[in-house]
Amino acid sequence: MEKQRLFDEFSPVTTAQWKEKIIQDLKGADYDRKLISHLDEGFDVQPFYRQEHIVSLKYLQPLPGNFPFVRGKNTGGNQWHINQVLEVKGLSETNQRAGNALKNGADSVTFVFDEKAVSDEKGLGKLLQNINGEKTMLHFKAASPLSLLQNLKSFVRKNKWNSEKVSGSVYYDPLCYLTLHGQFETENPFILLSQSMKAASGLPAFRIITVDGTIFHNAGGTTVSEMAFALSMGSFYMQYLTDEGFSADEVTQRIQFSFAVGPDYFMEIAKFRAFRYLWAQILKAFGVKEENAASCIHAVNAYRNKTVYDPYVNMLRTTTETMSAILGAADIITVLPFDHAYEKPTEMANRIARNQQLILKEESYFDKVADPAAGSYYIENLTAGLIDKSWELFLKTDEQGGYVEAFKKGFIQDRIEKEAQKKDTGIALRKVSILGVNQFPNINEHLDKEVNPEVFEPEEAPQTGTVRPLRIYRAAAAFEKLRYDTDRYAQKHHRPKVWLLTLGDMATRRARAQFAENFFGCGGYKISDYTGFASAEEGITAAKKKNPI
Repeated sequence: MEKQRLFDEFSPVTTAQWKEKIIQDLKGADYDRKLISHLDEGFDVQPFYRQEHIVSLKYLQPLPGNFPFVRGKNTGGNQWHINQVLEVKGLSETNQRAGNALKNGADSVTFVFDEKAVSDEKGLGKLLQNINGEKTMLHFKAASPLSLLQNLKSFVRKNKWNSEKVSGSVYYDPLCYLTLHGQFETENPFILLSQSMKAASGLPAFRIITVDGTIFHNAGGTTVSEMAFALSMGSFYMQYLTDEGFSADEVTQRIQFSFAVGPDYFMEIAKFRAFRYLWAQILKAFGVKEENAASCIHAVNAYRNKTVYDPYVNMLRTTTETMSAILGAADIITVLPFDHAYEKPTEMANRIARNQQLILKEESYFDKVADPAAGSYYIENLTAGLIDKSWELFLKTDEQGGYVEAFKKGFIQDRIEKEAQKKDTGIALRKVSILGVNQFPNINEHLDKEVNPEVFEPEEAPQTGTVRPLRIYRAAAAFEKLRYDTDRYAQKHHRPKVWLLTLGDMATRRARAQFAENFFGCGGYKISDYTGFASAEEGITAAKKKNPI
């Protein structure tokens, strides 16, 4: 039987024909103004793409697991580590919580030490009791990263763990500290990098530098800024350590990148793919072997778009964001608990955060396919656009003298603050929606308990030097502060009311009423709505009877 290709009876349609048909359907509306999106990242997005739009993209040829790693490091499937963050208070209690997390699906834990938590070898013994360090990624954030690293190395040796299988990281990022505080923590913080490189010898899978790119996103920067400045920070560390005599191949295995995952679903997928390409190219310029040029990326849900009001919506936000990180082939993923923005996460919130990844892995089978986004005309063009614009900004930062000099000159702050202001204006004018905050608020929800004021107005980092720091804040904070003040006022006095006198045909009055309910509901006002009045006189009579003031 002769085989016949499907759809042979249909004539091919050119791009020009598609565009002509779209213009006809617009019925006189301007094609460019109506359908072409001008992104804050600096490039345009077309209303449709076809195969011809990706034929010139050279990075599409290599398979997953191959340089420049646009398609990830996994050659089969899409494996990532499910991480849970634990604040270290009592060592034994934290150990139990870690054991519970690992028993219920996590395979990576981050221990965050406060000033009082013990991080010496004895303390690590209590903290890591019954935890298999050969199978669990161990991440540590402590005041003395070098000391913790040395204690961990001794602990691994005494407990006879296979040091080559011990993976994880110690958080140390002096450039991040500079960015958030306007000064370095110590007079020469980079000496610790060299010392940590030496201390980590014998733990080949352990990383001692975290380039924290989350700060740029959470300060309001665009994806391009987040990528470019993270690249600049990473290349700074590479340059410093290679100048100190370490080989480029050795240094790259010690660096881990951390990125925030925001609500722009497809853009976030493209971000991870584009970043791997650019970092691989930078490492190649340093002389790193191609097989060693893959980046290690830890994805964390963005703090910036999370809300205090209607907090369960945060679960929807983190789910789609986590999907982006997975499809973008992040190596480690931390899901923020839905109550993270306003309280110490409860055990239920931590469990849900962990289970979100388990469902995506075990029930949605997101781990079965390597780089499922490959070949998508839209995502590939987003990836290419991010590569071009991020590289352009990286070079501009380099022209300023590198990350440190660019930050001291205010180049980085000026750009991030300008981008944040544009985003905040869009939110203030409700052109950009934050569900439950500036659009469709739950008017029956009230905060009756005391909340830390920093939830709405983050405390500014003390600026003792001459460099201004970046400010991390939630985009919803200004709206929520207004509503919280209303809730506090209502506790002592009465809740402000809005009584809607609705007139006109049903479609018109419902549209106006819905707008008014949203507008005043965002401020915490009580809304009294009616199905409609036949006349103004009828409405006035009802208002006098109800006496809504």
